[in-house]
Amino acid sequence: MSTNSSENNRAHPIPQSQTLDVYETASNSGDSDSAYGDLASETASLSSSILAGHYENGRRYHAYQSGKYMFPDDEQEQDRLDIKYASLNLVMGGKVFWAPVKSPSFILDVGTGTGIWAIDCAEEWPEATVVATDLSPIQPTWVPPNVQFQIDDAEQPWTWPENHFDLVHWRTMTGAIRDWDTLYQQAFRHTKPGGYIEVQEMDYMAVIQTESSKEPGTSFLHWCALQNSAALRANISLRTSPQQIKSHMEKAGFVDVQTVEFKLPIGPWAKMKRLREAGLLQLSAMLEGIEGLSLRLMKNYGDGGWTVEELHVLLAKVRSELKSGKVHAYWPLMVVYAKKPELPQAPDDTPQDA
Repeated sequence: MSTNSSENNRAHPIPQSQTLDVYETASNSGDSDSAYGDLASETASLSSSILAGHYENGRRYHAYQSGKYMFPDDEQEQDRLDIKYASLNLVMGGKVFWAPVKSPSFILDVGTGTGIWAIDCAEEWPEATVVATDLSPIQPTWVPPNVQFQIDDAEQPWTWPENHFDLVHWRTMTGAIRDWDTLYQQAFRHTKPGGYIEVQEMDYMAVIQTESSKEPGTSFLHWCALQNSAALRANISLRTSPQQIKSHMEKAGFVDVQTVEFKLPIGPWAKMKRLREAGLLQLSAMLEGIEGLSLRLMKNYGDGGWTVEELHVLLAKVRSELKSGKVHAYWPLMVVYAKKPELPQAPDDTPQDA
């Protein structure tokens, strides 16, 4: 009996307890500028100093609220973000979001990065206005007319009307936010009654699939642990889970929390073609971007402070492990969405017949 390949490659949730099948033949040996719109007075303007950025160790970082975000925003990092987006897109079967939003008018994308999600969302929902914010002005200018990019700090008071957005979304913001409770509270306040919040996140403590790996991934797991330890000293965390996200949502007032879980392979070792392609992209993103992910955290917040030379030695070991094909690692990937309760219906004051 033949297998329908499109059915086989469809984005189905993968429980974290389920082992990914390994690919048997994989090598296991070695408008325009006006799109930015008119910003509220509280929102930072695109001044020349913001556009110029701030440089450390040969890498460019954001200038607005300088030092708040630990990772660079230069062209090399933008490439990593775009490749990572493509890999997530494959794993999730091209779905822009999972929340059952119908005919949205206003959508907010927090921490938009290079803006690809916002652009894809705007193209899928041309009647909706998609507002996308970030600390860095690295988004394109030629975009759909219903996209508005704004330079803003999501942890500062939001300037939009309350009860405004049909959907508030952010993706892979773990490691970027210090006050999660306030962020979720603001999201709740500015979401319409009956509207949704959706969070698409990765836990940055990789999992090694021991059932199929030929090596334990010691250097890679060591790097993950060192990164998170340094992040905690910077008052952020690189760890998250569906339960943690659900708790934040419910604390803010959202209800009907739903979770969809995936595994994002690092390397082309998964048997399913779609996951194998996603893994190849994710491996490319790691090899391209691991230095940028590490420099500021490890130098400024690492245990004892790491020199660039020491860091390069560790990163060379990590790259070697990941490229060997013997370490079957993946990132836990999760989509969590929830609803803001509808406004209670006004009581019916119509007199009832006796």
